[in-house]
Amino acid sequence: MRELLSEIFESLKQNRLRTVLTGFSVAWGIFMLVVLLGSGNGLKNGLMTNFGTQMINSGSIYGGYTTVSYGGFNRYREVYMRNEDLDMILEEFGSYIKDISATSWYNSVTARYEDMTLTAGVDGVTPEYARMQGSEMLYGRYINDLDMKMRRKAAVVDENIVRVLFKGENPVGRVLMMDSIPYLIVGVVKTDKFKTWPSIIIPLSTGQLIYSKSDEKLSSATFVFQDKVKESDIPVFEQELRTKMSRKYGFSPDDMSVFRIYNNMENYKSVMTVFRALTVFIWMIGIGTLMAGIVGVANIMLVTVRERTFEIGIRKTLGASPRSVIVMILTEAVVITSLFGYLGMCTGVAVMEGVNRYLITTAEEADPEDVFANITFFQDPTLDISIVASATAVLVIAGVIAGYIPSRRAARVKTIDALRDSL
Repeated sequence: MRELLSEIFESLKQNRLRTVLTGFSVAWGIFMLVVLLGSGNGLKNGLMTNFGTQMINSGSIYGGYTTVSYGGFNRYREVYMRNEDLDMILEEFGSYIKDISATSWYNSVTARYEDMTLTAGVDGVTPEYARMQGSEMLYGRYINDLDMKMRRKAAVVDENIVRVLFKGENPVGRVLMMDSIPYLIVGVVKTDKFKTWPSIIIPLSTGQLIYSKSDEKLSSATFVFQDKVKESDIPVFEQELRTKMSRKYGFSPDDMSVFRIYNNMENYKSVMTVFRALTVFIWMIGIGTLMAGIVGVANIMLVTVRERTFEIGIRKTLGASPRSVIVMILTEAVVITSLFGYLGMCTGVAVMEGVNRYLITTAEEADPEDVFANITFFQDPTLDISIVASATAVLVIAGVIAGYIPSRRAARVKTIDALRDSL
């Protein structure tokens, strides 16, 4: 085997330019495959980072305005859920959902600590909201049942507010002025990267008392499906819920602009379908580019067989079997594709690692006051070992295919014809 490899490398050395040009086409093909797959992976990771905190088997209900007249009411009437609806939904639709939380959004306030100020949004929530949204606590705790019951002026701030107002220090236990009202900070939550606006979370009961004048109107409700709920059950649940709410609030059950229901399970499925299609498309382009290089290898091997016809004839005269000739040509093709393919793969992986390090460095050096810096649409474009192994397998198989036809032609060359053609 050592003699065979030594002979092959000597042959490649004698035709440096041809070998380099052929190898470059292979290296470029595998390089593009790795870069395309890494880029697709980076897009997927970025999207999952921005949207992946919420529970997949969950959904949200939003109020709205009627678009048609119904039951003696005019259209364009505002209709929203209220606190009492949460218990009703959980009780009457318990076969579909196992938990529910509520949110109300209030006007922005000027948050102040010492001599630093910041404009932020205020969200009134129930304690269950954190679990359903997948909120990650950095310091302290979230809003609890006692905060709700006693209407405490407790606040959970996001890390953007911590960076700006508190210079990155733990603010738990400090008093934050929101306009002219003091709130005790009880926790810090990791910023949702999809949000571009600093957010302060307070108990829903407190928000309704202070900002809604005891109006129990809700902006939205988030619910979690029972584990046994199937995808085919969801449209039935949505229609039953809208019918129930239409009877209470007097709007048409067919008016889709009222009590809009967003199903995260359906959205997640749609996103995954898009990424599966994108992955297939990337593999098609990458393999197509790789095959272009492999065709070049096959052509070069045909030329090599033609140039080495006399040598092959001498080998057969000395007793070389057709199998040994096939192995010689086939091995040379595999060596070219494997060697240059490995270089292209390493280069592609290195480029993706470099891009990943650049993204990490950029995120670390971003201006803490720039909330847009928290949005990430491209993250960790590196490949796992299974993808690299798959690309390597494709490469080796392609090398075998590229060398098979030329090696078969070489094995069929008759000794007398090979010696005659060389004269």
